[in-house]
Amino acid sequence: MSNDLVLARRDRVLDAMSDAGIDVLVLGRQDNAGYACGMRRLWTAGTRPFGAGCIVVGSTGRIHVLSSWEDGIEPPMTFDDLYPLTWNPRIMAVSMAGIDGLAGAGRIGVDELTPSFQRAAASFAPDAEVVAADNLMADVRLHKLSGEIEAIARTCATVWVGVEAVLSASERSDPAAAAIEALSSRGVTVPSSGVQVERRGEALAIDIGVICDLYEGGVGGVFVDSRRAGSSALVDACRAGATHADLAAAATGDWLVRGLGMGFERPVIGPGVGARERLEAGMVLSVTDGPHRDVVHVTADGPAVLSQRP
Repeated sequence: MSNDLVLARRDRVLDAMSDAGIDVLVLGRQDNAGYACGMRRLWTAGTRPFGAGCIVVGSTGRIHVLSSWEDGIEPPMTFDDLYPLTWNPRIMAVSMAGIDGLAGAGRIGVDELTPSFQRAAASFAPDAEVVAADNLMADVRLHKLSGEIEAIARTCATVWVGVEAVLSASERSDPAAAAIEALSSRGVTVPSSGVQVERRGEALAIDIGVICDLYEGGVGGVFVDSRRAGSSALVDACRAGATHADLAAAATGDWLVRGLGMGFERPVIGPGVGARERLEAGMVLSVTDGPHRDVVHVTADGPAVLSQRP
């Protein structure tokens, strides 16, 4: 991942904080933290309680990360910007109290705000107003930078490595295992939707979704003689200004159009959800219509498919 992209995202976050009157931003979600700092933090299986995984300080412009290692750090972050791993709120409060600019913050924004964090905040920033910042981060990530679009396209190209491995696997082998092995050989081991393969007579229904360098990519379809059958009119309907009704009219099967970037993002449009949403130029979408799935960049000139076969 380029340092220019990391800095561009950081500047977006700092600008949004300034516009919202937020002095310090505390992020617990991996996708939000990754967007702000460019670093993949510790991955854990299953659920976990909220933890202050990334702290953005408006007055200093610095970003601090809950981590015990410096792998993936991009300048201007340094090892000194890390604070130690702990789930003990008292120990974490001590670490946070030492962050320059936090104690005097007047307004702290938090994603996934919990009552326990509100109580903890009183110990390291007693005068601060604590507010939810989920929508702030969702809005920042809604329209993609050019570097993000390139990163998503690269991940989609990597997904095709897994698809080709499935198509090349013998009938006696496990096609999903072949895809996982091929992806692992490229250093891609983090799934989004994972690898799903179903034999349908002479056809193979394949859907693969992974995360590479923080960004998601995915491809789905029914393959006959190693070629993906058909195309989706829903993809062509993904144009700036398109409404829920426009997308529903174009769909031919079970469908879902949702934001894609560092995981599942806004908007989310489908049967019974997103009736008031309207697509905008700059969005990147995962477009599912029955077994067919593509990743689409909504541009001023129409949809650009980022998940085309290399």
